[in-house]
Amino acid sequence: MRFWFVVLCVLLAIKPVHAGGLALVIGNDSYDHAAQLRGAEQVLDLTAALETAGFQVVSGRNLTTEEMRAQLAGTHAQLHRAGAERVIVVLAGHFAQSRAGAWFLGVDADEPGLALADGAGLRLDTIFEIASGAADGAQIWLAGADLSRGSYGDGLDGGLPPRLLVPQGVGVVRGPVPQVVQGVRAILRPGSVLSDVVDQTRGLSGEGTISPLVPFLPAGFAPLARADRQAWADAQQIDTEDAYRAYLDRFPNGLNAQAARGALERLRNSPERIEQALALTREERRAIQRDLTTMGFNTRGVDGIFGPGTRAAIRGWQSGHDLEETGFLTREQVMRLAGHAARRTAERDAEERARREALERADRAFWDATGAGADEAGLRSYLERYPQGIFAGLARDRLDQMETTQRQRRDRAAWEQARRRDSVDAYESYLVAWPEGEFAADAIARIDTLDPPDTDSPDTQANAGARAAESALGLTGPTRVLIEQRLARMGFDPGATDGAFDAQSRQAIARAQSHFDLSPTGYVTQDLITRMLSDTLRSFFD
Repeated sequence: MRFWFVVLCVLLAIKPVHAGGLALVIGNDSYDHAAQLRGAEQVLDLTAALETAGFQVVSGRNLTTEEMRAQLAGTHAQLHRAGAERVIVVLAGHFAQSRAGAWFLGVDADEPGLALADGAGLRLDTIFEIASGAADGAQIWLAGADLSRGSYGDGLDGGLPPRLLVPQGVGVVRGPVPQVVQGVRAILRPGSVLSDVVDQTRGLSGEGTISPLVPFLPAGFAPLARADRQAWADAQQIDTEDAYRAYLDRFPNGLNAQAARGALERLRNSPERIEQALALTREERRAIQRDLTTMGFNTRGVDGIFGPGTRAAIRGWQSGHDLEETGFLTREQVMRLAGHAARRTAERDAEERARREALERADRAFWDATGAGADEAGLRSYLERYPQGIFAGLARDRLDQMETTQRQRRDRAAWEQARRRDSVDAYESYLVAWPEGEFAADAIARIDTLDPPDTDSPDTQANAGARAAESALGLTGPTRVLIEQRLARMGFDPGATDGAFDAQSRQAIARAQSHFDLSPTGYVTQDLITRMLSDTLRSFFD
């Protein structure tokens, strides 16, 4: 199936010959199981010369046996369908021989032996027979034969036999690759005779029909007109400067030389070429993209690369200013676009200034309307509307001052209430609510006065130290509540969990201290807090 697919591809690639010439050129230089044949690929350089001489060429490099068979089948089918005046076959690579025949080997050939030789390459007598169908003669050029030595299995040796059985009308020339290339180029010159080419090219030998009189291409043979027309059609199809220059290189005075020069001039003056001539740097392209963006055209990025988004933006800008919508810029258009963008930027700056001034006026007006910071309600109302406003910092400072004043008033009120009650419980309640209050030291001193420690008792002295240590911890009301809650969960009933360490709370604290092997003073210490916290964490994993 793959073989016939390749044949079909070959047939589609060959254009109708119309009694012209057919050429098959294969250069195999890289074999899987044999020595490399250096230079075999040079025969492929003959393709242009053959086409110029009016040949339809099928060529390939490093082909497998299946691929070579498909190319030969395609050439044969074209020759049978349309006919051809002349046929040239050029084969460069390894050859194999037996007493009964010779083969041109595909690059996948290993050591097939005589029994499998037909599966490892093309039989030369088959190639000769196909080529003999040419009306005015055929030539077979075999290159690299002297380098093909060694064995390819039982009954099959490398190289070519001394003599080949060549049919009438077919000439066979063999020799090294460079001489074969030189000989083919020589025979393609109109009026050249094959016998002269073989005699005058050292290293070549011929057999079969080697005409000493009739030139392969007749004198005055003029395939250039057809090649000229084909080259011009190809250049028009590609429609690039390189294509037209290539045509003029081959046909500087050709039938379409003037048209080619006109096409070159058209392309040189194309919008794309004009923009290329500006040689815009990456940063200049970014500047153009920024200008287009400023004008409201989406370039899909400001990266200095003019892709479809930028080209569409350029066309949009050109359309809006009655310019040809090419998608490419001239120097004048670049400058014009920059001017438009600069004016638009200035307009936007003015609009932004006006907007900021309006916002500032509204800000100041609202500040005045809310009392210019005279009361707390006005300050909070201002910050709610203008959290980053002109007076936001001042408003927060004043609110902080008001809050500090109110806190001081509440502190003093709590102290006055404790003084009116003038009891240990009252002062301890004050300390719970205001552990860092303005009168905390006075409350502690008053507690010591109302419940003085027995300075003569060592135990009492220790409790006084424990009380002082607890006071130094600065326990807040919420912290005291948490301690009482933890004591309750541990089974040491502290009474009401209100943050006030009464006698029951002190007993619970002492029991907890005993539980953790601490001195049972009844006063909270840092060690007790640490042990209780560790015990809490362990309970999460139990």
